[in-house]
Amino acid sequence: MQAKSGKLKTLFVFLTILALFVTACGTGGSGSPANQGQQGGENNKADGGKNGEKVTLKFTFWGSPEEKKAVESAIKAFEQKHPNITINPIHIPGTDFLQKLNAMVAGNEAPDISYSAAWKLKMGEEGLIYNFFDLMKDDPSIKKEDYLEYAWWNWDKDKSAGPYQASVVPSLMYNADMFKEAGVELPPTKAEEAWTWDEFVDAAKKLTLDRNGKHPDDPGFDPKNIKQYGVKLSLGWSSYMPMVLSNGGDYLTADGKEFGLSKPEATEALQRIADLINVHHVSPSPVQASSIPAPATALQSKKVAMVIDGSWNHLDLSKTNINWGVGVLPVIKDYKTFFLGGSLIIFKSSQHPKEAWEFSKFLTDPQNVLDLHQGLWMPQLNKWYEDPQLIDEWANEELPGRPAGFQDAVMRSTYEHAEPSPENNVKNFVEIDAAVSAALDQVWLGEKTAEAAMKEVETKVKPLVQGTYLK
Repeated sequence: MQAKSGKLKTLFVFLTILALFVTACGTGGSGSPANQGQQGGENNKADGGKNGEKVTLKFTFWGSPEEKKAVESAIKAFEQKHPNITINPIHIPGTDFLQKLNAMVAGNEAPDISYSAAWKLKMGEEGLIYNFFDLMKDDPSIKKEDYLEYAWWNWDKDKSAGPYQASVVPSLMYNADMFKEAGVELPPTKAEEAWTWDEFVDAAKKLTLDRNGKHPDDPGFDPKNIKQYGVKLSLGWSSYMPMVLSNGGDYLTADGKEFGLSKPEATEALQRIADLINVHHVSPSPVQASSIPAPATALQSKKVAMVIDGSWNHLDLSKTNINWGVGVLPVIKDYKTFFLGGSLIIFKSSQHPKEAWEFSKFLTDPQNVLDLHQGLWMPQLNKWYEDPQLIDEWANEELPGRPAGFQDAVMRSTYEHAEPSPENNVKNFVEIDAAVSAALDQVWLGEKTAEAAMKEVETKVKPLVQGTYLK
């Protein structure tokens, strides 16, 4: 127990240095839920105890006010179904999560179950969390093939921190009124009709205006005084990787032995994105973007006409009064994208792993948190993309968070063209991405070419390139 606790504290010191956005962790323990049941007594029975004794699970999570309300509603439904299991929900804002989590760990008050981020793979390697595949062995109610192909957070081929709790995807969102005012056709919604990169740039130019109402190609256009940008990208890996994949590149090479972002297919795509900022002047630089609000507000205020960011923004957009929509991402060569998502993890320090397993299954069933899947999340189970009745429950385009074109532009385009996300596929991704992000800041600012920056990074990250988990 002490040895595990020491390892965990060391891990969190490391995470603090990296300044990661994390969820929760636990200490100590090993073995299967059955073994933990013998250690923790009869209370480990899934019915809450042999004699109806109460079991309380500590659950840490983050999320917006809307997500918090939906999760709390799901907890109430779970407790009604399992009257002897009580969930103690601890909602921690993302900005405070790591600090409060470290305090919990130091006080030996780690949660039983938690939201998690990319660092969970190292926790798995440390033996701090349960292997999801082991938990599945004794539970015929779920099977690996039920889930999206690349939805797994594995730290080895047969060891997993679980599938996505729910999915999100890179998404192109726009203010339809701004398109109408500029006389620009709305973005296509079908992958086979996606804008080419040149068509995308052309549309962005027509949607970009300086203080005098001039477009980037107009004589006298002032790139230092832009009042309306055609597009804003988040400039993180979830926004640039679809373009890298579209151009035939990847984060690592196909054999997983080399840094893929330094290869010509990748650097060309990265340079095209940088050129949106520094050559075409249709997108803000990181410095300029710092004064532009979050996606929903940016579109509402007409500071930008299009945003490429995560689909989780659909919920916030549904709460505005603007005429918004979604389109497929532009392509360079082929349409490629991916699902993203965290997973629920159960800590080996938990005295009630069986009950935590039941809660994990409940919370990852889209039916139990359907309101979140109607604007914020997307399902992680294949049948919700294949069964028309289930599709209608979460992707009906009459729902506030599902605008016209959503099923083609977001649901089908991703389900039919998904590749592994680098976040849950590339080994040592967190460490590699820290170096990549710092180098790309220079590219976005026009201080270095993508080719030069990625060649420099290649030297730094070479020892960290150790293959992939999923492909």
